[in-house]
Amino acid sequence: MMFDCGRSCDNRDCDNCDENEIEGIEEIYDDEAIITMVDAESGEEYQFALVDDFEYKDQSYCVLVTTDEEEPEMVITKVVKTDDGEEGLMSLDEDEADEIYEEYDRLCAEAELDDEEDFSDEEE
Repeated sequence: MMFDCGRSCDNRDCDNCDENEIEGIEEIYDDEAIITMVDAESGEEYQFALVDDFEYKDQSYCVLVTTDEEEPEMVITKVVKTDDGEEGLMSLDEDEADEIYEEYDRLCAEAELDDEEDFSDEEE
């Protein structure tokens, strides 16, 4: 299964992405599911932490963060049924990647606003 989202971090402004700014990111892996994916073309294995999931247009998506790189990168995959009836993860094609990443950014911004409102309510 390929996992490459087809987008560079520069296109997503990932320098400001929470997943890339977490200090001690290895510590959160203890609480998250670790997924090993195999590149169908090269056979190379990659490990990811499953950090989030969401639904969009009746499709499920998983948000993964690399665990074996010096600077973690976020990748969104879609959940699909495999030939044997199991659930699997598949990379996004170029046509859908922009839309899906934009939706996830929107959901994160919405959640951040909710957190800020909750925090301000607690201060009162």
